[in-house]
Order: sequence, then structure tokens, then C-alpha cells
Amino acid sequence: MKQPIRLRGRGAMAAEAALEASFERARDSAPEELAFFKRLMDAIVYVHAPVSDDARTPRLVQFRHPDGFDAIPFFTSLGKAEAASSAAVKILGVSGRELLSGTRGATLMLNPNDGGVVLYPEEIATWLDRGFLARVERLAAVEFAVRPAQGAPDWLAPAISRSLEHANFVSSAYLLETHAGAEQPPGLLIWLVVDLAFAERAARLVTTAVQPLCSDLDVIIDVAVHDVSQPLPAGLDDPRILPIFTRIKPT
Repeated sequence: MKQPIRLRGRGAMAAEAALEASFERARDSAPEELAFFKRLMDAIVYVHAPVSDDARTPRLVQFRHPDGFDAIPFFTSLGKAEAASSAAVKILGVSGRELLSGTRGATLMLNPNDGGVVLYPEEIATWLDRGFLARVERLAAVEFAVRPAQGAPDWLAPAISRSLEHANFVSSAYLLETHAGAEQPPGLLIWLVVDLAFAERAARLVTTAVQPLCSDLDVIIDVAVHDVSQPLPAGLDDPRILPIFTRIKPT
């Protein structure tokens, strides 16, 4: 990442306001979300670095997210960065493009003190490499029965498995067919058994991998996560249901 620059003044403040307005619009709209991330690439955002760090390539401060993972915070405005700072950090301005590229492999969180958004490494890499951003929608839990996925496309299970190869927080994955009654068509369910601290990351990882491949698929695919420390639900005791992915633990 290049040495960041700090920009202030009327133009910088107007740019901050435009970026924050775009972010608010993006919360409930897929097109606005895509527009925001395009704007973010050329916008100036703000990060924290250790105040004593004078390295040519800045080292950025991380914090422990309540879910148990480490993330680099960044902010849409200098004011938000100042509100979250301390005497131990200094504030640097850098373009969104340089930040995402320079911290590749890390987890970032935008505006963490204001209900911001987490960006996981797989999502950032897909955005940088292909300009694709998966749309994730949280749904309320519903009751349904499961059975082996007889009608799943041939490419789906391999695509799921490939996406999980380096995700050591995922223990196993199942591809199931759901049926909630005769009045509703069956759907597909990707059931992930994960370390619960990484539940959201696991779901978003698989969604990011699979969603671009589904444009011609006439079936709903849902993703669910299950705490690896808990027994599998009764529906998965069907001997015909086998995992499509199982992590081999080192001996």
C-alpha cells in the first residue's frame, strides 16, 4: 500500500458526505450497494495506524470483533475516524482501492461504531479480481424437511467444495433438498457445519462462490450454518444424506 495522504477542506468534506450518503442508500438496495462500492474505490477513507509507527508501508490497527475475529476498521469520514481513535493511534487517509488492495487477505470493517459492514477476505478478493459483489439476505428461520438433493446441478457440489478448501473454520458441508409442503416447490439448501465465530464469513464465502454461477438456475438456494460443537439435527441422520465436503484433520 502506498504512503497514504490526508485531504481536508471543503472539497474533501463534500466527498465524505457524498460517500456516507451513498453508504446509507446501499443498506437496503442491491443496485445502490454496487454503486457504493464503485464509489468507494476512488474515495478517500480513513484508517488507524500506531502513532509510533514510521515505517514506509504503514501497519494498520486491528480490533477484536464481538464475534471473535480480528478486523481492520476504516471510516468514511475523518470525523468518524477521530471519534473512534485514541492517543495510541494516528489517522491516515488512503483511497479505497489502495486500502482493499494493500490489505488483501485481511478482514475489514467499515464504520464499526455505526452499525457498519464487515468485508471478508473472499469478498474483497472477488470484488478486486472480478468486480462481483454477492448479495446476501438474512431470512427468518422456518420449519422444513430435508432429503438428498436429487435435482441439484452437477456443478454445484464441486463449486461448494472448492470454495471451502482453505476455510479451516468449516468442518463439513451438505447439499440438501428442502420441502415444506405440496404447495411450495422444493429448494436447495447448503448446510455448513462451522466454528460459530466464523458463521457469517462461511455463509458469505459460499454465497460469493456460488451466486455468480446461478443466473440460469430455476431454483432457490439457501445457505444455513450449524455450530460444530452441537449435534447434527435429526433430519441429517438419513443414511442417504452424506456430506459433499469434509475437512480432513491432520494426524
